[in-house]
Amino acid sequence: MDFGLLMDPGINSAVQNLSPPVTSLFAQGVFLDSMPWYFLVISIITFGLHPRYGVRLATLFGLNVGLNEAAKLAFHMPRPYWVSAAVRAFSTQSSFGFPSGAAMSGMVIYGYIATAARRSWVILLCGILLFATSLARIVAGIHFLLDILGGWLFGIILLAVFLLAAPKAEEYAARLSRPARLALIVLVSAIPVLLVVPAFLSLGGWQVPEAWIALARQQTGAVIKPAGIQFAYGASGIILGSLAGYEFLSSRGGWRPPADRKQRAGVVIAGTLSVLLVNAALPGVWVSLGIAALSLPLATFLSMAGVSLWLMAGVPSVAAEAGFTGKDNS
Repeated sequence: MDFGLLMDPGINSAVQNLSPPVTSLFAQGVFLDSMPWYFLVISIITFGLHPRYGVRLATLFGLNVGLNEAAKLAFHMPRPYWVSAAVRAFSTQSSFGFPSGAAMSGMVIYGYIATAARRSWVILLCGILLFATSLARIVAGIHFLLDILGGWLFGIILLAVFLLAAPKAEEYAARLSRPARLALIVLVSAIPVLLVVPAFLSLGGWQVPEAWIALARQQTGAVIKPAGIQFAYGASGIILGSLAGYEFLSSRGGWRPPADRKQRAGVVIAGTLSVLLVNAALPGVWVSLGIAALSLPLATFLSMAGVSLWLMAGVPSVAAEAGFTGKDNS
């Protein structure tokens, strides 16, 4: 299927050659599609606004990752640097290209924040971050224009469905007993895997073209293995840790950020740093215990669940014990 300019690597090459310094600067924007960045954003929302917004955002992000990987496997389309030697690769990417996970994640995360905040400066900031995240992928040579547009479209659809369904789902969950809610949490957490497994099985005996593998290796020195499940287990861990953490927090009376701005800023800074440290440390824990060697998907699931649990329950609980909390613990 010919998508013309939408999948023309010449666009990537032209953008990269406009200005080497600008290209190098924008290429660093790939960090905006990394787990440390996403945990930073979710932490700021959780500790700075309220955990209810944080748990919604984390759940939405986990669902987004699962849907994106399912779509990538279903379409199994290449990245620019896999098919054109004229495109430089500024990072190694082993998943398929369409739809862009960065563009899709940006749309749902920044779209949700803009919708929840409804303030002009927040909407402007979210728009800038979405544009910068998406443009960085083109400049870095790892996405076609089609990938970006596809990510935006999938993201808008998912965000719209989530905004419509989430309030009803929360009302339904509130009427359940605690054991039933825990069972529902497990079920919701399994959605990313349930989405991805059928898409993976649909590949059947399809093989990654040798030309893609060879050119990608020539560019980065790494061997791509896109025809596999890479992110769904971590996404399920994020949802499970976030929802279970919020359930635990609610059972203890809940928590809200302090009204005092200095105290709130302190919680945001200290809490976010602790989340990033836990995110960096947990993979090493599973390696030392031998769990990563036994099952990397299990280690990834445990890491994401552990970080999300600490983010949603650990930090607020510690803050509450230290007296950093609002008057209304709802």
